Amino acid sequence: MTSQDDLIRALSMSGAAIDDPFVVCWRDLDDVTATEELDRLMDWVQWFTTRYRLDHKVVPPCWHQHGAITEELSALRTFWESCYLEDAAPSDPLAFHRDLEHALRRLREWSSHLGCSRTTHRPEPDDL
Repeated sequence: MTSQDDLIRALSMSGAAIDDPFVVCWRDLDDVTATEELDRLMDWVQWFTTRYRLDHKVVPPCWHQHGAITEELSALRTFWESCYLEDAAPSDPLAFHRDLEHALRRLREWSSHLGCSRTTHRPEPDDL
């Protein structure tokens, strides 16, 4: 499988048309739409964590049970999708990777504060 095949597979797994990144406002979603969107995001997060070899200290397996982590990953997916549009600038993928560094730092901080492990989910403390 070539890197182009990998990219096409990842874009198709995201469920969005390649020319239409989908911006999600989680606050405004009804329960059914939120569940559908979460399923779509889960596919992308699985690809993303595998592709970038991210462990539970960055994206814990229970990420979808933590609002801030879900929001960050959703925003990353939208940004990533937009960087690979047909009319995207050649530098857009580099912009994604530049901003990815900051997003990964935030994900690590949230994951560290939450204390979830590979096998244990810890509900968010009230003081967050």
